[in-house]
Amino acid sequence: MKEGKLSEDAVRPCMKAYSRKLYLNGKEFHEITLENRAGMKVTALDLGCIITGIHVPDRHGIYKNVVMGYENPDDYLDNPAYFGALIGRTAGRIKDGAFTLNGVKYSIELNYGTNSGQGGREGFDKKTYSFAVNTSESMAAVVFRRTSPHMEEGYPGNLYSAVSYSLSEENVFKISYKAVSDCDTLVNLTNHSYFNLSGDFSKSIESHNLMIASDFYAELDDSSAPTGRLIETKGTPFDFNSMKEIGRDIGFCDSQLLIGKGYDHPFVLREGSGIKARLWDRETGRLMEIHTDNKALVLYSQNYAQGQVIVGNIVLSERMSAALEVQRLPIGRDGTFLEDSVLKQGETFRSYTEYRFGIL
Repeated sequence: MKEGKLSEDAVRPCMKAYSRKLYLNGKEFHEITLENRAGMKVTALDLGCIITGIHVPDRHGIYKNVVMGYENPDDYLDNPAYFGALIGRTAGRIKDGAFTLNGVKYSIELNYGTNSGQGGREGFDKKTYSFAVNTSESMAAVVFRRTSPHMEEGYPGNLYSAVSYSLSEENVFKISYKAVSDCDTLVNLTNHSYFNLSGDFSKSIESHNLMIASDFYAELDDSSAPTGRLIETKGTPFDFNSMKEIGRDIGFCDSQLLIGKGYDHPFVLREGSGIKARLWDRETGRLMEIHTDNKALVLYSQNYAQGQVIVGNIVLSERMSAALEVQRLPIGRDGTFLEDSVLKQGETFRSYTEYRFGIL
């Protein structure tokens, strides 16, 4: 009897989604891995939905992790810079830690100087989530779920949220957000991963080329909260409508750059379909393109470091990475941009961001 030959599809590795137990300071968590047939991998924790790894190839086919993470996983329990974390209920700063909704004033703890930031002192980045993994012929995914109770961190309403991470065969990593509340509340979810497409976090991010499809950015006050004024990007250091190095204008004598020691600003994304942002490392050829239905993107050029020891036993210094936080506009002075974050009772918040990886 002649031996049969397996088809090409039969011998190809399958899409994978699996988890393992991970103990952080003796407490049990889980690390979830998504892997496609090409070898791209995404790893995340059920603590804060923290993305600990996105491994993608360079032009020579060498895979490296392009998101910043800690050398000692125990450090994710504190994580003051929010490496890879889900941010909620609201991303960015809320001016003076207060907002008024339906005539009621709510106060949130001031954990960012005179403002509240990134969801409060114990925001979504500090919570543990239930999760479920699944695969299909073309996708590997994990869905994280949690209900935030009424008045957690000062926010009204019991808020059910589900966050999906999925990986395709085409090296597209997608984050999908869903939330429902039993009364009017605020929701503005984002992910706070720090990227360096070289895969070497001892190298400056300033040589990376960046494009952001934006005609306006939000002016910040001295506390880094929005003033409510939108400034045209054209002709300023904030013009990234054509690819340019992040460091080209970062040292320009501009009052807005001086506030944050660099870029830490919301950009209003141009409406319509198409690429909203593009990040490229010339040396390795790695390219990341962002597609989203969201309104804004906060560019943070990692202007500060707190002595973190990151993967590779590297002591982090300034501007070794960039966070591209896709979200709604943060809430500023006199409740400016508040309406962008309002979720009405019974309505469903939905949003997605795709990170498409390739070589250029």
